[in-house]
Parts: sequence; structure tokens; C-alpha cells
Amino acid sequence: MIRELWKKLQAIVRIASARNGKPDAPDPVEVLSIDYQNLRRLAEQIGAHAERAPYPHVAQRLRQIASEKQKTATLLKEKILGLGYDLEESQPIIKSGKNHWERMVQDLEDQKNLETSVLERAVRLADEAPEISALLRKVVAAQLPHKEILLDLVARADPQADQS
Repeated sequence: MIRELWKKLQAIVRIASARNGKPDAPDPVEVLSIDYQNLRRLAEQIGAHAERAPYPHVAQRLRQIASEKQKTATLLKEKILGLGYDLEESQPIIKSGKNHWERMVQDLEDQKNLETSVLERAVRLADEAPEISALLRKVVAAQLPHKEILLDLVARADPQADQS
């Protein structure tokens, strides 16, 4: 599945490149920093939603996802610091919803957006920074199971329930 998405994104970038000349490659460290912040924010958001989950098994799954995301974010942070750059830490903005179902939908949408944006940047960095591009593709691959779990949790949650 990742391979198919990768090929599609490469084709899109090639088409844009053919029309407009070679696109400007983003700064690899800036890309890593953005992806680190986005991943860290989503990890904290899902962790916060786990604390408000109405059922223990749901809370446990969400905590597991948040923990895995935090570990991946730590890898990006270590890479940035290893390249000799500083990293600004800011308090992430946690999105929420009026009930459990809305919070799960928010998490799922943010998960999809994260995967898409990281993969797009990986494609754009493929030629200029292949090592960073490969790292970002690994990040996306690590995120794929999270989307499936969140999709399952959304499907099982009751959108009408007034659960906290």
C-alpha cells in the first residue's frame, strides 16, 4: 500500500517538475522539525483522549498509539539534534470534541493528514536528501497500523452517545 502511494506521489511530483522546472526541495531539517512537532502533537492529543475514553480497552489502545507515536517523534528529534540543530519545543494545541466519537474522528483525520504530509515531504526530499526521505517513509510505515486501529475505534463508537 505504501509502495503504491509512493509511486503516485512521485508521479505527481514528476508532472509538476516537468511543467514548472525542478521544484524547490524543502530544507531537510525544517521538514524533520515540522514532522516532529506534528507527530508529537498528535501523540499528546491521542494520549489526552485516552484519559477521557469511556472504556478501559479503548483507553489502553489509545495509550499504546500515543506511546508509539512519541517513540517515533523521539527518533526524529534525535536525528535533528544529531545533525547539530536545535529544536524549539512548544506546547502543542490539543484538538478535542464534545464526545468520545468526535475525539476519535478528530484523531483519525489528523492521522490521515499526518501520513499524507509526511509522505509528500519524503517524495520531495528523495533526490536531495535520500537518507531523510527514507526515514520519513519509515515514519509513514510505522503510522499505518494506527490509522486502522483508529478507524476501528470510530466504527465502534456511538456518535450520539453523551460519553465523556
